[in-house]
Amino acid sequence: MEKFEERIYWIWLSQIPGIGAKRFHLLVKQFAGAYGVWLAPKGELLKLAPQLSVNVVNEIINHRKNEVLDRIFQSLNSEHYRIVTLLDQEYPVLLKHIFDPPPVLYCKGMSIKDINPSIAIVGSRRSTGYGRQMAERFGFQLAEAGVTVVSGLARGIDAMSHYGALKAGGKTVGVLGCGIDRVYPPENRKLFSTMEEEGAIVSEYPPGTSPLAGNFPARNRVISGLANGVLVIEAGLKSGALITVDFALEQGRDVYALPGNINVHQSAGTNKILKEGAKLVTDVQDILEDLGISQEDSGDASEPLQLDFFETQVYNALQEGERHLEELAKDTKIELHKLNAVLTMLEVKGIVKQMPGKIFIRNWDA
Repeated sequence: MEKFEERIYWIWLSQIPGIGAKRFHLLVKQFAGAYGVWLAPKGELLKLAPQLSVNVVNEIINHRKNEVLDRIFQSLNSEHYRIVTLLDQEYPVLLKHIFDPPPVLYCKGMSIKDINPSIAIVGSRRSTGYGRQMAERFGFQLAEAGVTVVSGLARGIDAMSHYGALKAGGKTVGVLGCGIDRVYPPENRKLFSTMEEEGAIVSEYPPGTSPLAGNFPARNRVISGLANGVLVIEAGLKSGALITVDFALEQGRDVYALPGNINVHQSAGTNKILKEGAKLVTDVQDILEDLGISQEDSGDASEPLQLDFFETQVYNALQEGERHLEELAKDTKIELHKLNAVLTMLEVKGIVKQMPGKIFIRNWDA
């Protein structure tokens, strides 16, 4: 059988309910290809019932319909996404060699063939201002150095790492736990649109798949599988980011972590994996050295900050991290109307950044 025809049956088999990557590879090995599964007698399939379940065997039989193949042919010509199988040249090399790699990927945006070197950035959805700032900073600096930034397009750390990479004009890949046609979470719609144009979006789930909780652990193995290493920025003890770390270790990937405030629960998991042997990171160069990338110094001395008395007070008050407007007023003892004017000027100068909820933070690249 020609490779193109076998590819059709790979897509067919991967879309059958109950057929995950593990069962897919079991079947393809047992029947010498996905077309072999299409032809296999029900009795032969039932011999694998202990590994598949009778229900899954019945699903395979029920999906042996020409109209199903016709629908797959139509999807190959979709204007909204493209389908990349493990048989195709575009399939990423690093991902190809993990245990039970996704047999099929649905993709939007740039090609995912040449995305090495790459680093995954993961962390809490309920991140602090400091965590979001660091995610954007490392996303920017890694992308600026030519490293592809991989993450999960979730709110919090994921989103900010993508934004940082896009800001640098670099490569970034978002991995979904739902169909490629679903925007999840909804508030990231603008980011999705930008990623479609300037980055890449990837999912192993067929279009139409809802963002079910059970999809995300498997999604996390793809995030780590696409990358040379995983950087954790803020993760609680029960964070999904730690699942990504477990997959990374199984896949032989490097694990990095940014140390966090011991009084903040979002850093409990991050600090825990540091004690367990993750590589401590305080600067992007800590990662670039492992990737064999030397960061060239520009040699230009930065201009000293030109701040007046009130601006200096506010800048110093933000030294320890984010502050609400009322906290800043209390710390600096500057009247609110004056403080608002000072903050506006600091934002214009690019020194301070305003976050949602009247929260302010120093701009890391100022």
